[in-house]
Amino acid sequence: MKKFTISPKIRKWIRILHRDIGFVMVGLSLVYGISGILLNHMDHKDPSYKVENKSLTFTKGLTTEEFTQEWQSEPDRPGLNNIGETTGKYRLMLQGGIGEYDPQTGIAQYQISRKKPIAYWVNRLHYNRVKGWSLMADIFAGSLIFLAVSGLFMVKGKHGITKRGKWYLVIGLLIPILYILLAG
Repeated sequence: MKKFTISPKIRKWIRILHRDIGFVMVGLSLVYGISGILLNHMDHKDPSYKVENKSLTFTKGLTTEEFTQEWQSEPDRPGLNNIGETTGKYRLMLQGGIGEYDPQTGIAQYQISRKKPIAYWVNRLHYNRVKGWSLMADIFAGSLIFLAVSGLFMVKGKHGITKRGKWYLVIGLLIPILYILLAG
């Protein structure tokens, strides 16, 4: 049986390309890694936004015009864009949020959402929601494939792919396969 070998010249170019592409991909790896962690731990909330729930007490029985005047009397409250009536309550459309005023109780509850700048942008890139990013995402994916395959041939001898390395490769391939079979 013939032993599988790669010429020293090809191995040298694999190492050079693996190293240089690896350096270029560090920034993209950080974007996808950070956003991946954020998305894995969403707990039914968008990790790109900080949401604040607030409650205020107003005079009971205010008309929409009276409520608007009272709301706008405090400059630190979010801007009130619109008020709509539904089932005896007022639906509040706010700058950066939504809310509701109950004229029977006088209670207004609202939610304000603020962007978390880093989380917002890494998630937009991860979800491919930035115009023109598809090409970069495809280049990144292709680079990951190259880095994975070229990494197989960088180490030779007893720790290389034809000896000990093949067992680690099998383990790495079995992890997603077993997960799919057992979780499905």
